[in-house]
This record gives sequence, structure tokens and C-alpha cells, in this order.
Amino acid sequence: MDSANKKNFKEIPLKLYEPAWGSDLASVILELEQLRVKQLGGPVPPYIFFQLKDIFQMLESLGSARIEGNRTTLAEFVERVIERKDNPADADEQMREIANIEKAITFIEEQVHSGTQITRAILSEIHKIIVEGLQFPPKGEGSKNPGQYRSIPVVIQKSNHVPPEPVRVPEYMEELFNFVNTVVESKNDLLVTALAHHRAAWIHPYDNGNGRAIRMFTYALLIKQGFAITDGRILNPTAIFCNDRQRYYDMLELADSGEPEKVLEWCEYVLKGLRDEIKKIDRLLDYKYITLEVLMPALSFAKERQFITEREHAILEAVVTSDDMAVKSSDIEKVIGEVSSVHRSRIIRGLREKGMLMSLKEGGRVYTIGFMNNYLLRAVMYVLENEGFVPASLNNK
Repeated sequence: MDSANKKNFKEIPLKLYEPAWGSDLASVILELEQLRVKQLGGPVPPYIFFQLKDIFQMLESLGSARIEGNRTTLAEFVERVIERKDNPADADEQMREIANIEKAITFIEEQVHSGTQITRAILSEIHKIIVEGLQFPPKGEGSKNPGQYRSIPVVIQKSNHVPPEPVRVPEYMEELFNFVNTVVESKNDLLVTALAHHRAAWIHPYDNGNGRAIRMFTYALLIKQGFAITDGRILNPTAIFCNDRQRYYDMLELADSGEPEKVLEWCEYVLKGLRDEIKKIDRLLDYKYITLEVLMPALSFAKERQFITEREHAILEAVVTSDDMAVKSSDIEKVIGEVSSVHRSRIIRGLREKGMLMSLKEGGRVYTIGFMNNYLLRAVMYVLENEGFVPASLNNK
């Protein structure tokens, strides 16, 4: 690092700052503690829940990539999902970048559980996954040394912050891992997460892919602290940051000052965003809300756009309004009238081939709605956007 950069580098401590009792930040922390243990409404059946999880994982992947400048729109990505063009070999650079983030999310969910130690090895693997198969800058968003700390100085675009010299990166990262793995009072868990996100960005440990890796690091910390998929929650942590990309950068820079008041302001920004996202998800996991405010309007939208026929709409409407969002073949007969078993089987087979009707068990004759990998996804996304679940930035050209 040259002398000019050395002059501009500012050392700041990594420490836990606690908010004043009665402050907005303290109130948000208490609210999040209640949300962490709250039993969610419903129950939404698992075969519906995991489709919603897939949708939010998709939004997470797209949102994280777009923060770094990926220009793929939500509409383009949805079309790719519908057309099932998910082979990395035929994906362009931007689509491969998004697919890598999805792989990183899957890795985290498989490897990290409540109380898991977050180590250099875990973050290294996350970074390797994120940059896999991508070209090096300026052509792409790959890395010359996947999973390895940088050996060169880096510059953060649109920021006055100068990251530490490469030789200091290992010690700063070791300090960070010790910080996130030290047991603290539960009320301070989320402060640790917010502070760790900033610190990782401040260190900028890799030659490229830092933003994506750091947001996945944050996701891992949230799961470690009990905001886990297996506990019935869907998390979309990137939504905290991608609703207003410039504000995200501005708040990071505010924390770069190292001043306690400004660092706590950063923490409040992160935790308020997390609270708002969890509240949205609570609504999505409410059985009544999902039925009346999401799936039924989505089916109406799909029928109006002729994604489905009148008869298909009637069958799928019967599915989503049933007690457990699942119907038997005999229930379908009640909807479409008395027809031959051959005709009924043909109708059911047609919906299954489109992916809009799925058997709960392989070879079984109890069916639920499928909306993740077919034209119903357009309709569900339309409703989610109107309900405020899709960040506006994902739709920008």
C-alpha cells in the first residue's frame, strides 16, 4: 500500500457498544428478541412453506448481486426460473453470479445451526462458492484467489475508507472470528451481528466478492443466533440493504468513523431493517393471509393473463382454500363435475406436467399447489410486489 493510502488509513477498535436504555435501538433489540422466540401463525403446511422459502432465497440471491452492480431484473430472473435454465454451463456471467449466491445460501443452511462457531474455513468456503466460474475484474465478479485473503491493497469504490494493508488482514479477521464466537448476553447477539457486518466490510478481506461474502457471513450469524429456517422463519437479510443501495453505503461509511454514536446508528439501521423483514415474513407464514391475500389473488392474476384456464383456476382455487391446502382426486371431481376417470386423470396430469399441481408423496393421489417453477410464479411475484415484499430496486432496469 502506498504512502498516500497509509496516511488515509484510520484504525478503529472492534468492540461492543451498548445502547442507552430507552433509546430507539434498545427498543428494536427488545422487539427482535421477542420475534426470535415467537411462535408463528398458521401453521402454513411445509409443502407451501418451502416454496415460499425458495422464492425468498431467489430474492436474496438477486438482491445481493444487484447491490454489487448486477443488472439482471427480477422479471428476467423469474423467466429463467420458469424456463428452468439453471445449468451453469449455459448461464451468462450475471446469471452465474446469482446462481452462486443461491449455492452459498444452501451451504450455510446445511453447515450452520444455532450455536455453530463461524470460522475462517466456513467463510473461505462461502467465498469460493460465490466467485466460482466467474471472470476476473473488470470482465466479471470473480477472484484470482478464491477463499484466500487478499495479498494486494484494495480500493472500495464510492467510499473514503481505505482498508487495512494486506499483511494485517489475517490478524483483523482472527479478531473478528473471536468477536462473533464469544458468548454474550442474548440481548447483545444482534448488536454483534451488525458490528461484525461492518467490521468485515471495513477489513475487506478478499481481492473481490467482499460484499456478497459479507452478506452471506451476516446470514450465517443470524442462523447461529436462532433466526433459523428450521425454526419456521424465512430470512431475506439482503433486503435490509438492497432497498436503498446508496443508503447502505452511506451507513457503512458512517460507521467507518469509529465514533460510538455513529457506530450505534449503523446498528440501528441494520436491526430496524431486520425487524421489518421478519415482520413481513410473519405475515407470509400466517395461513389465512397466505390463502386470502397471496395465493387467491395470484390465481386471479394468472387467470386474467391466461396463464391458466377457467377449469385450472377452479381446481387450484379448491386446493388453496382447503383446510390443509391439499386435495384428493375425489375432491377435484367435485370441482370439475362428473367426468370419466380417464378424463379426470388427463386434467390432473396436465396440471402436474405444468408443475402447478404436485403430489404430496411420490405416486400418491393427494395434491397441493405448485407455484415456484412455473407461470404461477409470475402471478405470485406480482402479488408479493403489491404487498411490499419485493424490494423496488429488484425491478429496476
